[in-house]
Amino acid sequence: MKVFIDDFKLLRIESNEYIDTIILENNEVNWLKNDGFNQYFTLKNPIDFQLNENIIINNVSYPLHIGLVTLTKKFEEKYRTDLKLGFTYSKDKTLFRVFSPVAKAMILVLNDKEYKMNYIEPNFEVEVKGNHEGKSYYYLVKLVDEYIKVLDPYSLAADLNNQIIISDSKIAKINKSPIKLKKYVDANIYEGHVRDLTINLDIKNKGNFLGLIEHSKDLNGSVLDYIKNLGMTHLQLLPIFDFGGVNDEKPNELYNWGYNPEFYMQIDGWYSTNPNDPYERINSLIKVINYAHNIGLGINMDVVYNHVYNHKTNPFDFLVPGYYYRHDKNNQMTDSSFCGNDLETRNYMVRKLIVDSLSYFAKNFQIDGFRFDLMGLMDIETMKRVEETLKEINPDIMLYGEGWNMETEIPVEKRANMNNNYKFMNYAHFNDFFRDGVKGKLHTKELGYGMGNIHLTNKVMDAIIGSPNIFKNPNQALNYIECHDNLTFYDKMLLDKGFDSSEFKISQDFSNHLIAISQGIPFYHAGQEFYRSKSCVENSYNSPDEINRINWKPHLESVKKLRKLLKIRKKYRVYRYDKYSDDIIITREKDLIIYTLKTKAYTLKHYIKPYKTLEKFTLDGGKLIFPSQKALTDKEYLYVSEPGVYIIYYKN
Repeated sequence: MKVFIDDFKLLRIESNEYIDTIILENNEVNWLKNDGFNQYFTLKNPIDFQLNENIIINNVSYPLHIGLVTLTKKFEEKYRTDLKLGFTYSKDKTLFRVFSPVAKAMILVLNDKEYKMNYIEPNFEVEVKGNHEGKSYYYLVKLVDEYIKVLDPYSLAADLNNQIIISDSKIAKINKSPIKLKKYVDANIYEGHVRDLTINLDIKNKGNFLGLIEHSKDLNGSVLDYIKNLGMTHLQLLPIFDFGGVNDEKPNELYNWGYNPEFYMQIDGWYSTNPNDPYERINSLIKVINYAHNIGLGINMDVVYNHVYNHKTNPFDFLVPGYYYRHDKNNQMTDSSFCGNDLETRNYMVRKLIVDSLSYFAKNFQIDGFRFDLMGLMDIETMKRVEETLKEINPDIMLYGEGWNMETEIPVEKRANMNNNYKFMNYAHFNDFFRDGVKGKLHTKELGYGMGNIHLTNKVMDAIIGSPNIFKNPNQALNYIECHDNLTFYDKMLLDKGFDSSEFKISQDFSNHLIAISQGIPFYHAGQEFYRSKSCVENSYNSPDEINRINWKPHLESVKKLRKLLKIRKKYRVYRYDKYSDDIIITREKDLIIYTLKTKAYTLKHYIKPYKTLEKFTLDGGKLIFPSQKALTDKEYLYVSEPGVYIIYYKN
C-alpha cells in the first residue's frame, strides 16, 4: 500500500484493500471515491508537508509520498521565493538556502559535519559560523522515510568529486566588457567548440580553455586572434557549464558537444587544465574572456534550458518531485526535446533558475550574448523576463536562439518560436529559411542555391534582403548555412553528389559570401571558411576528435576572401540595416540576381551568379571591389565565369 499527496486536500492510496480506519495528525480524512486500484480521500485542512510524515491506515503507519500535488497550479502559485538560493559565503559565516517546500526535513553536510536545516517557507536554510571556503558540501533530503544525498542545483563550483564553497577573493578579476552592440546586425558570429578549436593545434593546452589564447605558429597567433582578424565580432562557445557525457579526469576517453546540462552555474572541468581545482576552472575561463575583450572580441555562451542530462539523477526531483519538468494532460512527463525530459519553464522557480544562472554569467563572466538551444520549447514570458533582466545588466547583450516550432504542451501562441517572433522582438532566430534556400533542405538530396539550384532563386532573394516574409526586421534574422548540428555544407555536397569535386569549394565560397552580404546577422560555423568536413557524420555530438577536430587551414585564399568581404560589410552600413529599407533593391534577370544598395554618397551593385557560364556585365563607370572568384575587367565591362558574388562600387 502506498499513499500519495495529489493535492493540498487530496490523498490517493494505491490499494484495493478495504480501508476501515484512516488517521492523519491534525486533520480529518474522508472517503471520496474508488477508481480501479486507487482510492481517493479528501482532507478537511490542507496538508502540512513537514508535520504530516505518516498516515495511519487500518492501524498501520505508512509514509506519505509526494504525488501530483507539485504539478498543480495552486502549488506553483503558493510556493515561490525571490531570495538568493545556494550558498552565500563570507569569512565569518556561510548561509545555505534550498528551495524544497515538500521535504520533511533537510540536513547540510559540510566537510562531513552535519547541520540541521530550518524550514522557512518555502526554503530550507541554515547559517554556519566560521570560514568555510574550500569545503565540500551536499544536502541530505528526506522526502518520504529516508534521507537521500542531494547536490545543490545552485552550486557555483566543484572539484572532481564534490561541490565546493568558493570565495570571490580567489577568483580572477573579470574586466568589464568593452563590446558595444547597438544593433544585432552589426555582429558577425563565429561558432566553435573549445576542444575542436584547440585539439589539433601546435599548442600546449590542447582541448582546454587556455588553448584558445595560447600562441600557435600554425595560426600566427591565438585562436581568438584568428577569429577576430577574420572579421568576427563574437565567438559563440558551445556549452561550457557543467555537463554530462565526458570524463573530466580522463578528457580523451569521451567526447561531447555539451548539450547535457547538469549544473547550470558550474564551469565544466573537461575544459580545465586541472579539473580538481574549482578555481582553475573559473579562472581559466575568465582569462579567455579578458583576452577576448582586450582584442575587441565578444564571447557568447550557448545555454540549454529545455532539458537536463538525466532527470533521474538530477537534484530537481529529489527536492521537488515533478515540479521542474513539463507534463501532459495525463500527468506524464513530456519529451519534446528528445532527451527524456522537458523543463517546465513556465513554473516560477524554474524561470528563476534560468534568470539567476544567466545573470550570474552576465555579471561574473561578462558574457556578451546567449544562444538558447531549442528556444522554441521555452515560453515567451520567460524569454521576456530574461531580456528585461539581462538588458539591465548589459544593454548591449545579444539574445538569440533556435526558434523552431516544436510540439510542446505550451499553447501555440505562447511558444518562444520563430512564428511568434513579433511577440519578443529583441531575440534573433536561426534562419532556416536562409539555410534551406542556400544549402538545400536537410535530410534530402535537394541541392541548394549555393550549388546552382536556380529553382530556389526567388526564395533566396527574400533571404538576402533579411527574410521579411518571416521577420519584422533584419535584427531577428540570423543567417547561416551550417552550425554544429547536421551536415557541414561541404559534407552535404559530398552526399548529394556522391563524389568530391573542386566545384564544391566554389559553391562553399559562394554560400559563405551570400551570408556576408545579406541583411541580418552573419553566422559562421568554425572552419566553414576553409571547407570543413566531418567525414559526412551528421550528428557528431559524441564522435571522436578525428571527426570533430578542426584541421586548420588559415592561409587558404578562401579565408582571405571572406576576411576582405567582412571588412566591406563593416565599412558600408547598407549591409546592416535594422529595418527593411527602400534603399534595398533586388531584381532577377533570368537566373541572375541583381542586388543594389543605395545611399546618397554611393551605390553597391551585386551580381549574384549561381551558374557556370561566361557573363559580361556593364561597369557603367563603377569599380569592382569584390569578386568571389577570378574576374576580368576593362574600362566598360566585368567578365566572370564562376558562380559567386561580384560587387561593383559607384560613387554618387
